[in-house]
Amino acid sequence: MQRTIATIFAFVFWLVSVPVVSAQNSFSEVARNLKVTLEKDTARRGEAITFSVSFDIPQGWHTYPGVQHPSADDEAPKVRFRTDLRKEKNAIVVDEVVEDPATKEESYKNKPIWYVYNSAVWKRKLVILPNATTGKQTIQIASILPVCIDGEGGRCLSPGEPFEVNLTITDDPPAEPDAKYKSAVDKALERLASMASPPAPANGAANPPRSVVTEQPSVEDAKGVVPPAASLDEHEANLKWVADNLQWVADKPATTQREGLLTFLLSAAFWAGVALVTPCVFPMIPITVSFFLKQSESEHHRPLKTAVIYCGTIIIVLGIAALTLLTAFRALSVHPVTNILLGLLFLVFALSLFGMYDITLPSGLARFTSSREGKGGIVGTVFMALTFTIVSFTCVAPFLGGFGGMAQSGNFKTWELVLGALVFSTTFAAPFFFLAMFPSLIKKLPKSGAWLNAVKVVMGFLEIAAALKFFRTAELRLLPVSEFFTYDLVLGIWVALALLCGLYLLKIFKLPHDHDVEPNIGVVRMLLGLTFIALGIYLTPALFKRGAEKENQRPAGIVYAWVDSFLLPEPSSLPWSVNLKGTIDVARKEADRTGKSQYIFLDNTGVTCTNCQLNENTVFRLQEVREHLLKYRLVQHYTDEVRAEFYPNGADRDRREDEASQNLAFQRKVFKDERLPLYAALEVTKDKVYVRSIYRESKINDTAAFTRFLRDNLKPYQPAVQAAAK
Repeated sequence: MQRTIATIFAFVFWLVSVPVVSAQNSFSEVARNLKVTLEKDTARRGEAITFSVSFDIPQGWHTYPGVQHPSADDEAPKVRFRTDLRKEKNAIVVDEVVEDPATKEESYKNKPIWYVYNSAVWKRKLVILPNATTGKQTIQIASILPVCIDGEGGRCLSPGEPFEVNLTITDDPPAEPDAKYKSAVDKALERLASMASPPAPANGAANPPRSVVTEQPSVEDAKGVVPPAASLDEHEANLKWVADNLQWVADKPATTQREGLLTFLLSAAFWAGVALVTPCVFPMIPITVSFFLKQSESEHHRPLKTAVIYCGTIIIVLGIAALTLLTAFRALSVHPVTNILLGLLFLVFALSLFGMYDITLPSGLARFTSSREGKGGIVGTVFMALTFTIVSFTCVAPFLGGFGGMAQSGNFKTWELVLGALVFSTTFAAPFFFLAMFPSLIKKLPKSGAWLNAVKVVMGFLEIAAALKFFRTAELRLLPVSEFFTYDLVLGIWVALALLCGLYLLKIFKLPHDHDVEPNIGVVRMLLGLTFIALGIYLTPALFKRGAEKENQRPAGIVYAWVDSFLLPEPSSLPWSVNLKGTIDVARKEADRTGKSQYIFLDNTGVTCTNCQLNENTVFRLQEVREHLLKYRLVQHYTDEVRAEFYPNGADRDRREDEASQNLAFQRKVFKDERLPLYAALEVTKDKVYVRSIYRESKINDTAAFTRFLRDNLKPYQPAVQAAAK
């Protein structure tokens, strides 16, 4: 058992060693020492030269190579460099990898994938077109280059604009392009020619000037989806029209952030309070107070100084552990190895709490700290606090995770995470400040006994439930579809655990540590037992299917919504469009016809954005969220590569990447933010388009707040009322 404890402590200290990931808001802040260079400054038309892109990657971030692992999925993220011929007409990037950065192999959905850490250098070929303009030119190199925070909880940032390098193109006769590049060069020349010479109108009429922006026909498919724009130029012009015509309703992001911070801090205080009554903590109180009683008998005892040193040590040590967990939560929370280890760790704790065995400190560590406690004074007080913190950490760590999930979104700045860690550790240490000041208060605390053993058993049931969730998360990360810890299996075991816990509290059965001979039970214990049994009965209907699609039944209420999202249900589809202007046109016609406002939900997302996929596959599937989403017209703006399934007639990768690049430029221009995901609620009348509100939480942890965001923005904007309110 001591070996097991040593392993647990090694794991805990490994967590503490994980570096802090600071909040970064743009690609330029993350890609440090960015350099884009050419192998030479002068080139001849038709010639191929090598360019390189390099930068340093901070700890806690990663990117990808240009060529992925041979066994990886086709959609595995990879870096791509390309040419946008609408902006760059002198050279093209050809798909030849000259050099890729060093990679590290990891597992993703049970398949290997290559990641790039620390630093990266990509080298590719650039071919000067035969009809390029001579002289000194600025060459633009577009890219799909995501740099992401480690772990599924992290966001990705991409370059908002093409890279630029200076090149002098000589006026020497053009060289014949290399045979392996000839096809790409010919294709580029054809595209440039078609862009420069649009087809003449019928009957030989002059081609009248017209705006690229066109009113989209009021044609939607059966799901209300508007097809994409007919061309890249039309999509770009449409986005410009939308950006120029949006009218902003005062969105108060500062208020939202303060409310989110307050919720975060209150959550930290709540979970610290819960941790105080855990089995690891409460039995330490008499030992702690006896130490201070001895201190109070000394001749030069200063109770205030002793209390400050003791609690200050707890706050510092526990605060560092809490901050480490909060900042590393993004990288650790969904890694399969971490989830398996946590699941096993919780099972070990649960079986110990049930009375199968006892977990104790390694004797060497206990002797080391105890020998220094006996010295008294400042050193003894510090080591007493260290002993207390180490012993308590096995029970406290799970409650750190209770509010750690809120930090996973990346919505909090570093100082806010520090504040949350301090609130947690200070709340936890506060009662011991008063016990250190007034040791006699221990006499008024309830003695440990049958009630404490009941708390242990209940925590054991809860930790088994948590372990199953960790195992399910690990399996979803290793396999495309869960086969062992399925949603139905885990929910079924949760129902059984709730019923068993309720029966235990009602003393229907006993466990090894139960020696209470009193036949009756207290009122509080009875009510808690009935609550667990009621919870099990309440969740039971969700185990049964209904309808042609065989979906789980959904008990009404926020309790099931929380359980459902916690267990990561299977994803479901929604009627998304990728054409914002076309959707606005349809909404305006409908508003004109009905005299009622129409509403659009804009989802700025990405194929390589893990938070985006997590929200779309979990939160958006929740019944109360889905019901509100379906009251909007839904539009997705992909900022890395638009998915091919949105194009009924097909679209090549260049088209889809160029359109995504336009979407990213639109997001940066309109919302002054390039982080993903970013959600916006729009209201459309027959002559106006309002931006009603923006939801910036990267990973949606507060489902109720997101539901309120959707619901509140379905009410018509009334300028007169709003002005009066101000």
